[in-house]
This record gives sequence, C-alpha cells and structure tokens, in this order.
Amino acid sequence: MTETGSAGVLRVTGQGADRRAARLLHGAREARLTGEPSRVAPRAEIDASWDRVVRSGIDPNQSPESELLEADEIEHRRRSTALGELMPLLRAGLASIADAAQQIMVVTDADGRVLWRQGNTGVLRRAHDICLEEGAAWAEAATGTNAIGTALAARVPIQVHSAEHFIRALHGWTCAAAPVRDPRDGRLLGIIDISGPASTFHPATLALVDSVARLAEGEIRTRHLAEIERLRAVAAPILCRIGGRALAVDVHGRLAAVTGMPPVDRLPLPKSLRPGPVWLPSLGMCR
Repeated sequence: MTETGSAGVLRVTGQGADRRAARLLHGAREARLTGEPSRVAPRAEIDASWDRVVRSGIDPNQSPESELLEADEIEHRRRSTALGELMPLLRAGLASIADAAQQIMVVTDADGRVLWRQGNTGVLRRAHDICLEEGAAWAEAATGTNAIGTALAARVPIQVHSAEHFIRALHGWTCAAAPVRDPRDGRLLGIIDISGPASTFHPATLALVDSVARLAEGEIRTRHLAEIERLRAVAAPILCRIGGRALAVDVHGRLAAVTGMPPVDRLPLPKSLRPGPVWLPSLGMCR
C-alpha cells in the first residue's frame, strides 16, 4: 500500500496500493509534469529522479521501447563483466525466488543495458511488452524513472512502484534494484533488479535484492583474495632476489609482495603499462 506520511510525503509501505493512495501518487506526478503545486510529494529519491528526467526531456507518454543491442554485442558485454562469473550465484539466490513471486530477475551492465533476465515465464512474456528484454536500454535517459535507471543514477538501492515510474506505460509494474560495485577498484559493474506486475509489490523485495548484490560483491572479493595469494606465491621468491625497492601488484594495483620499502594498500597504476620506465606519482620513476 502507498500511504501519505505526516509530512505529506508518499511512501510505499505495504502490499496492494489502495485506490486513494494511488490517486494521490498519480496526482503528485501530474502536478510535477504541469508545474502545479501539490499537497503531497513523492519520496525524496523519486522526487530527485523526476527532476532529472524532466530536465532530460523524456516524454511521459513515450513507449519504453529502445533499440536492442545485437546478439554479438550482448555476448561481448557478458564476457567483459565480472557479473558473468556470478550468474550461477545470482540465479541460485534470486531467480528462483523471483519465479515463485511472479516476478523476474534482471541483470544489467553499468550502462543500464539488460544482459540477463530469468524468472516467471508469464512475466517474461509480459516484460516483452515494455521492452524489458536482453539488449534493451533502461538508464533514466532512455526510460525515465525506473529502479534500474534510478539505481544507476543515484548509485543506491531503490524500489520504484506503479506511478512512481515516469513513463505511463510502466505504471502497471513494480521493481527493486541495487548496484553492484567491483570491490577491487570501486567501479560500478551493473545492476541487479527484480521486476513484476504492480500487484506483486512487497516492501521486503528491496532488502532481498540489496543483500544479493552485497553477496555478489563479497564473492568477487573472495575470488580476488585467492588470486592475490596465488600471485604472492609466485612473486615473493622473485622479489627476494631483487636488490633495492620492488613491488608486485595485480592489474588493479593491489599489493601481493614488497621488498625494500613499506607496504602500500593499493598502488595507483596508469591505464596502460608497458615494459620500461614509467612515472608513478606515489613512487616517482619506476621500471
């Protein structure tokens, strides 16, 4: 259910939006579109998203359709992201739950392009009608306020329900999404999302999606530590034979072994490294 809080802020608080609350939410959205004052306001994160989308010129009556990526481009992006290695974990932790809840799991890259989706067969068919399919663009700049795009823009987990979506064609849907970051360098990898018909809304969905996103980050961290240990086993004996100061780091600059100098947590590296002299701000001239 969507309720009006004491400060006149619309909040999603339960399952099944009653008609009065739904009218208030629609009214707040229409007031934003026309510039008229409203006695209620959406949640702060939705309000901020609506502002961004209005400024970008998105038409609230437009279709959510987008030009899909070609199959070979989708496959290239799948191979280029660490999320691909985590899909068995995500399927086990989220896809089966989404299926049982009459919803689907969606995984995008950092551009908001859908790379994987899985879940309830009937909802997958319905998702085709709103272009929630592999290769589609779901960043705010393409599809307005939605959980995937708004989580990308705000870099925080978010749930978007019914008329909180900017495009009218999405008002029959509810979605919850969380960003996944690479713990090795903090880079955004993509978004994990659960979407379904508005009638499937549940306030606990956001916590579930966020916990699975954190689990995915933890798995990346665990695998990275194992890689560092393997690198240390090879590099440490080599550094012992080198005179002077030397370090062995992985491609993310994380330290595996060091000799002749204090250890560093992470060494900022240039985008491209070639054999020979290189200047590093933290160390000076290196080879």
